[in-house]
Amino acid sequence: MTARVFVPLVGADGRGAQLFEAIAGEDAPEPHPAKLVPQIAELFDFGLYRIGQTVREAVVRFVDARRGRVWLGRRNARARPWFLRISDLQVGRLSDENARSAGLGLAAAALLEAFGRAGGGAADERGSVVFATGEIVLPNTPGSPAIAVGAVDGIRGKLGLIGDYLVQHRAVLSGSDVVVLLPAETVDGRPLEAAEARILDRLGAEAKAAGAKLRLVFARSLDDLEDAFGPLAFAEIVTPRRAAGLAALLIVAAVAGTALALLATAPVRLGWATVTAADAPLDAPAEDPGPRRARYDGATDTLELLPACFDGQRQPVVVGGETLLFRVSAEDGLPHASRVRPPRLFVASVSRGADPVILDAGLFQLQPSATGELVQGSGVTAIPIEPQDDEVRLFVVATRNAGIVLSDVLAELRAQLDGVAGPAVLSTTATFLQDRFDGQIDYQFKVTTDAATCP
Repeated sequence: MTARVFVPLVGADGRGAQLFEAIAGEDAPEPHPAKLVPQIAELFDFGLYRIGQTVREAVVRFVDARRGRVWLGRRNARARPWFLRISDLQVGRLSDENARSAGLGLAAAALLEAFGRAGGGAADERGSVVFATGEIVLPNTPGSPAIAVGAVDGIRGKLGLIGDYLVQHRAVLSGSDVVVLLPAETVDGRPLEAAEARILDRLGAEAKAAGAKLRLVFARSLDDLEDAFGPLAFAEIVTPRRAAGLAALLIVAAVAGTALALLATAPVRLGWATVTAADAPLDAPAEDPGPRRARYDGATDTLELLPACFDGQRQPVVVGGETLLFRVSAEDGLPHASRVRPPRLFVASVSRGADPVILDAGLFQLQPSATGELVQGSGVTAIPIEPQDDEVRLFVVATRNAGIVLSDVLAELRAQLDGVAGPAVLSTTATFLQDRFDGQIDYQFKVTTDAATCP
């Protein structure tokens, strides 16, 4: 895209009348041998480099001020790159007087390009034609934001050039917008609109005859260009709507991620399920949920359920050589947590007289019950009891951590128990497992070799 603005030139004595185009595009020129500023380097050969420096400073200030108005600040807006050049002149280099009067046209072309506005051009190429004459005056007061448009000489001759263009291109101007940017005052301080009313009326008549719409802008500063081109503002890279949408998306993602994380680490409430006669072939009295004693019957190759046995302090007792049967139930601490990550179960045992053991209970098949909890489905778990007087604590623990390494946990537990003896072995193991697993149940019992203790 390029922005084009016609600039009329007439000396104060009425000589040297000509019309050229100030052209701003996004393509950078070849580097100049004199290392000139690329944005205005191509103006050097026509005597416009000095005024080009003023124009460049004015455009940079104007653009920077508009970027500062953008939501979230300057970094939230991006100006298009612009590089100025002009069409061929009939004279080699311009006088300082004519060069100054070209400032408004050069600045207008640069601003239209920087803000991405299609503006100007020949009547047979674009739907709008822009003319401009006026001097760019940088503010000399620190902090003043306005870039002033100053009066220029030869204004009547320059307006005459614009009128001649309208007459010569009448055939292709129909339906076009003709924008004329002028200083608000003449060089002697009079309002230009009143001082040049006659020739301005002629421009209006010529535009009407051509079927074009004429818009005259009497500018005191570059801000007044908005009267012709509308608000010169940057589109925000991040708009409030985009930010709100992104924030909502992030909130949803965060909530979903948090919910998944909570479900993936939700505690598991373990419990003992009842071991019934259906789990062992022989009848036995109904008892509360928990592990059950059983004796192997070689004649029938089955396990016979035995009644519970307790010592004088109501601690369960199992005879060495018997088998301990149990079933496990599990309930999610949060609804549907097992659908996200089902728990893994482990069986651990520790006693005063033997090394701790942790086994992966991969054979546990937990199935939903009528109440919604997960219960060990087919069969029971059977733990043979060594014939040795001892005190044992049996644990069933659960975790949703798929990356847990059983050998590492066991090695750490053994290190914790190094130097620990007596009842502290059982309590230390319980604390260790509670700290590392999401759910835990235990069953502590004594082992006796005296069969008469438990009939």
